[in-house]
Parts: sequence; structure tokens; C-alpha cells
Amino acid sequence: MSTPSRRSKVQVFSLENVKLESIQELIEALEKKLLPYPPRLTKYEIARIVAARAKQLAMGAKPLIDVSKLNTRDPVIIALEELKQGKLPFIVVRTLPTGRKIEIKVQDLQKLEKEYGFGLPY
Repeated sequence: MSTPSRRSKVQVFSLENVKLESIQELIEALEKKLLPYPPRLTKYEIARIVAARAKQLAMGAKPLIDVSKLNTRDPVIIALEELKQGKLPFIVVRTLPTGRKIEIKVQDLQKLEKEYGFGLPY
């Protein structure tokens, strides 16, 4: 008896091959509440991403930005600035009420936030 793979219920959402028309369709679907997830980072996801990256920095990871311009060595502030600049290669995994999982790149969510103005001011 074989067990189903863990990734069988994971849907990967990517904007790399999506054209502007498809993004517009996405916006219309969101306005009609047809999609079960927000097209932005939630405050909880932001907190989790910044905390995870700050821990990496505190453990010795190299910053992805020029920290000399920040005038601080605080890993939380550096992690937040990396997020603001869109430098973090993280993937958010959202579990829907149906049990299905959706993987979305942080950069893709930030792209939607910038283009259409729905997002949190982090």
C-alpha cells in the first residue's frame, strides 16, 4: 500500500507567467469573493517572515541588503527592511478550510500589493 505524497494537495500559485489580463481577472475574482485567500501578506505572515529571517540573521546569515545605510545591527530591523525591499526568497503556505494548501512566493504577493494597492503598510 502506498501513501499519497505530501505535495499532492499543494497548489503552487505563481505570477511569473501571468499576463496583465490574468491579473485583472484575479482582481475581479477577488472583488466577487471567489478566491479563498487575500492577495497580500497578512499581518501574521509578516510577523512570521520577519521573525524567521531575524533568527537567521542572528545566527550568522548574511544580510541581503546593504546594512551600512540602516545604521543598526538589529536583526529585526534588517529583516523588516529586506522584506520591504522584496529581497526575501520565502514562500508562504496557506491552508484553506478544505485542507488544500496553497504556496505563494512572497515576491508575488508584494507585486500584487504594489500594483493594486491592497496591502499592509509594513
